[in-house]
Amino acid sequence: MWWNQTNRNERLQPILSQSAFSQADLLTQLLAIADEASDLARAFYRKSHELEVVRKGDSTPLTDADTGLHHLIYERLEALFPKLPILSEESEVAQLEDRLKWPACWVVDPLDGTKEFLEKTDQFTINIALVIDGKAELGLISIPCRCEHWLGVVENGAAVFPEHEGLEGQVIQTSSRDSSRPLVMLASHRHSAKRVELLLNSLADRFGHTERVNSGSAVKFCDLLSGVADVYPRTSLCSEWDVAAGDALVRAAGGRVTDMSGRQIQYNRRPSLLAEPFVASADPDIDYAAVISKSL
Repeated sequence: MWWNQTNRNERLQPILSQSAFSQADLLTQLLAIADEASDLARAFYRKSHELEVVRKGDSTPLTDADTGLHHLIYERLEALFPKLPILSEESEVAQLEDRLKWPACWVVDPLDGTKEFLEKTDQFTINIALVIDGKAELGLISIPCRCEHWLGVVENGAAVFPEHEGLEGQVIQTSSRDSSRPLVMLASHRHSAKRVELLLNSLADRFGHTERVNSGSAVKFCDLLSGVADVYPRTSLCSEWDVAAGDALVRAAGGRVTDMSGRQIQYNRRPSLLAEPFVASADPDIDYAAVISKSL
């Protein structure tokens, strides 16, 4: 399996060499962190009705689950790679003062989909990405309610690993779109109905009958790779920690993720941490962004 082979990602190699880790060592450690974090997430989930909810400056909810998972993941990653800074949704402002100078960092969303978490939809994730020179090179998305870790390293491969089984996973690889079937687009039920309709119509004009499937948080990236859908466009606001892990994961599996101009997404390179509008697709040979951007 790819995870037991020599790393082929040249950007990742210096980080592995500094830690004296092999690729398998690194992935084993990350999966162990994800196991622990998923266990904690489910513990909070069982008592989510008891959690105090506060509103952050952008009106998004914050709970003890968000902060508890942040502290756990932060401490484990810091112990694993003391010299690699961590950009987390729940980081304090002082921890991010020099972030634009970081050549590499972890980008973490300890609990992606807090609203879904509170509404008991099961559609929440834990996102961990490794960004090197502005590009997402490793992505880990854990889905606690499915007991799954989706993990990929660009240029090496991607796989889904059951919880608490270490490197016993199933390789995932994207495939070409089947043009004999309707095109399936992922969206969230929270997305603007008018915006979603605009996206559906633009895709239908080019690809024929197009269907919508709702999915929450970063689960959408995993649903894309599992064959549930063909494309996931995102034109509404979200943050870099919502995207980075899924970006690396999809590209590691052979798919395509770009901004609306067809360029690779850059992370931790701008004053704002809001992510650029993007399109993720299973088939790397189809430039959905070029089709969608004409209607925006």
